[in-house]
Amino acid sequence: MLNHRRSTPRDLDLAILRLVAKHEGPIGQGNLNLRLRRQGLLLSTPTVGRKLQELEFDGVLRKVGVDGRVITERGLNKLRQWDAEARLRGSGEALLATLQRGDKKDILDLLSARRVIECEAAALAAEHASPQSIRRMEELLERQAASIEAGGLGVEEDVHFHQEIARASGNTVLHSLVCLLRNHQRYNFLITSMRTLVGTRLVVDHSAILEGIRARDAGEARQAMERHLWKLSQDLNQYWNRWVRVRAAAK
Repeated sequence: MLNHRRSTPRDLDLAILRLVAKHEGPIGQGNLNLRLRRQGLLLSTPTVGRKLQELEFDGVLRKVGVDGRVITERGLNKLRQWDAEARLRGSGEALLATLQRGDKKDILDLLSARRVIECEAAALAAEHASPQSIRRMEELLERQAASIEAGGLGVEEDVHFHQEIARASGNTVLHSLVCLLRNHQRYNFLITSMRTLVGTRLVVDHSAILEGIRARDAGEARQAMERHLWKLSQDLNQYWNRWVRVRAAAK
């Protein structure tokens, strides 16, 4: 198999599904291979044939006699899912560029996005979290408390706690978004260090969120998450003002 560019198996599957979905009626293997070549994917005929058989076996394509193949409902759902993931990756790259700048407005904007996403995740987690998931949250808070007591920042436990809530929500899109928003070490360190400097305790906020989830009270879980993230915004203002005053005094 020859390629003009590096591609993954997912890239090839996505390219084939898109072409089949756009084509009116069944599309034959030769026509499909020609269209793939126009996109820079130079594949041998046997390779394309094997890939079509794999997709047909997976139920995302269906053969229509000798005319070719069409995309199935399962294939359309898979295509929508992959397209959404591709858009998410693109958004993630833009977000990471924003975080790397690290100024006050960018971080406040990110916290606003977290409030929208994570409050909903907390409410859903109160409805859907399994006993095993709740136990994992409890263990994370125990480890975070121990880390802070020993003089640490509890950054890793903080990130995993929020990700576990999103996972417990049962909504894979929310989980992906939360992982994206928290998957940046510089931001996580900045936020957690900031809260340490202004004296706000992460474990207390997290415990209130967990209580709402444990009680199966979606409203309380949502409000506890809202309070938690609102405090982060308030802490940021305090931290920034203190840092500005220190910098001014040093001049």
